[in-house]
Amino acid sequence: MCIRDRKNSIRISGGYLKGKSIPFDHKSSLRPTSNKLREILFDWLQFEIKDFECLDLFAGTGALGIEAISRGAKNSFLIELNKKNYLFIRSTLQALELESKSTVLFKDAISWASKNDLSKFNLIFADPPFNKDIEEKVLKVLANNKTLSPTCKIYLEHSKFSSIEIPSSFTILKEKNVGDVKALLLRYEN
Repeated sequence: MCIRDRKNSIRISGGYLKGKSIPFDHKSSLRPTSNKLREILFDWLQFEIKDFECLDLFAGTGALGIEAISRGAKNSFLIELNKKNYLFIRSTLQALELESKSTVLFKDAISWASKNDLSKFNLIFADPPFNKDIEEKVLKVLANNKTLSPTCKIYLEHSKFSSIEIPSSFTILKEKNVGDVKALLLRYEN
């Protein structure tokens, strides 16, 4: 059951779950993707998202993976290392009756992505804590994972105040600054 009166929650902005709440721990250092950025992202993907298999690295609140399902994705695989955030995501998925369309793991996202087969994913969300080293490291791990599907799309958020090196195997399809966040939609081209 989603808690509607919780001060620290975000709302799903589109699809069949539009308006439902996603609660999160107000004491954590989470920086949930804003409604504005989620709307921009899913506008970019609106004609493609149907039946996508999504991977939400650094899931945080789970909002990106959940929103993807709401808007037609086949399923979402969410990775989160913070125990409280992981438990909130599990509870939210259960409350929204998304267990059959989602999997959440309590794991380190970079380590998991470097060791697992990513070939089934059409879309990967990478919204790590803002730190140039983490953002560049996750892109390198994805670029070096030989199972990453050609044409896989990667959504990355980072601080607009730092520039990051994008590996040559990625093409920037879209980019947008909102507040202090820079959002990139990349395509993998091996």
